[in-house]
Amino acid sequence: MKRLLLSLLLASPILLHAQGSQVNTQSQKAVGMAGAGSALLIDETSIFYNPGALVKMDHNAIQVGASAVMYRSAFRENGSTESHDTKFQISPPFGAYATFGPKNSWWKAGIGVYTPFGGSVDWGKEWPGRFSLTHLSMRAIYIQPTVSFKITDQFSLGGGFVYNIGLVDLGRALPVFYPDGTAGQATLKGTGTGMGYNVGVHYNLEDQFAISLSYRSKVVTKLEGGDATFEVPTSLAANFPNGKFDAELPLPSTFNIGIAFPLSDKVQAAIDGSLINYDIYKELVFDYENNTPVLQDTRSAKKYQNAFSGKAGINYDVNDALALRVGAGYVYTPVQSKYVYPETPDNNRVMAAGGVSYKFNPKWEMSAAYVFQKILKRTTTNAETLLHGAYETNIHAPGISLSYKW
Repeated sequence: MKRLLLSLLLASPILLHAQGSQVNTQSQKAVGMAGAGSALLIDETSIFYNPGALVKMDHNAIQVGASAVMYRSAFRENGSTESHDTKFQISPPFGAYATFGPKNSWWKAGIGVYTPFGGSVDWGKEWPGRFSLTHLSMRAIYIQPTVSFKITDQFSLGGGFVYNIGLVDLGRALPVFYPDGTAGQATLKGTGTGMGYNVGVHYNLEDQFAISLSYRSKVVTKLEGGDATFEVPTSLAANFPNGKFDAELPLPSTFNIGIAFPLSDKVQAAIDGSLINYDIYKELVFDYENNTPVLQDTRSAKKYQNAFSGKAGINYDVNDALALRVGAGYVYTPVQSKYVYPETPDNNRVMAAGGVSYKFNPKWEMSAAYVFQKILKRTTTNAETLLHGAYETNIHAPGISLSYKW
C-alpha cells in the first residue's frame, strides 16, 4: 500500500510543466514565430522575454492576451489494441502587461502578470493508469515588476523581481473498493508561493542586427498546508485520514539567446535557443501531517535532465498596418523514459506556428497566433508504477492579444 500511495504523490504539479505546459504564450507575436523573437520583438511583453529590451520602446502601452491550450493525449497499454484518450479540455494561460516612463528616455518600468507554467489533463476513472492519475490541473501565476535602462543607444539592460502563486488540483484512484466495485479516490489541492528574478541585456546594430541574452531564475514554490482528501470505504478510513501536506516544487531556470536580422526591407528573421535547467528536479518529497502505517511521508527520485529548445521564425511587414509571421521549432525533453508519467507523457517535440498583427490606428493593435506541437510517440515502462505502454500527444494553442499605446 505504501507503494500505491507513493504513486499518487508522483502525480505532482511539477511534472505538468516538464515541457507540456511550459506555456510560452506570453506574446502572440512570438507565438506566431514558434517562440522566436526575443531580439526582434520589442514591446511590453519584453517584460517576460528580455527586460533589457523594454527601454527601447518609443512609447508606453498596456496589453492583455490569452491562449486556449488544448492538450490531447492517447495511451495504449502494451499488449492491448484499445486506446484511451484524455477528455477534451481548454487551459487558458494569460498575460497582462503595462509599461510607463518618459518617451525616448534612459529608463522605462513596467509590470507583467502571466502564466509561464500550467495546464490540465483528465484521463477519467476507467483507464489502465487510473491508479497513477485521474486528473490534474495546475497553474503558476507570475507577478513581475520590471525596470530597464539604456546604457547606450545600442546597449540596454534590465531586470525584474518574480513572485509566483501556484495552484494545483490532482487526483487518482486508490486500489481499495466499495461493495459495488467502485475504486476509492484521493485528491490533493493546494496553493504555493515562490520568488525569483528575470534579467536580460539587448544589443542592436542600427536596424540591421540585434542580439538578446536573458536569464529567468528557478522559482522554488513552497506548498504548505495543502488539503489531502481520501474517499475510501468506512472500514479503511482510519488508514487514509484527511489532512494537510507540504511540498516543495522547483520550477526551472532558463537561459535564452536570440538573434534577429533582416532578409529584406519588409522581412526579418529571428532565431532563439533556450537551455532549460531541469536538472534541479532530482526528487519529489511530500510531508503528510497525519501519518499512518500506509500513509507515510514519501521521497521519490526524478533525475530530470537539462533540456534545450530551438526556434526560428519570419516576420513579414505587408504594410504599415499588417504583419504576418510563421515559425517552427524543436524541443528536447528533460524526462528520462522510466520517469514518464501520465500528467505529461513527455518526449521530444516539433512545433509549427503562424500569426498576424493588425494596427487599427496608432494606438490600437491586435495580434493573433496559432501553434501546433506534436509530441513524438513514446513507449515506456514507469519505474515506480510499472505502467507500460505507448503515449501519443498533440497540443493546439490559438491565442489573441490587444494592445493600447500612448
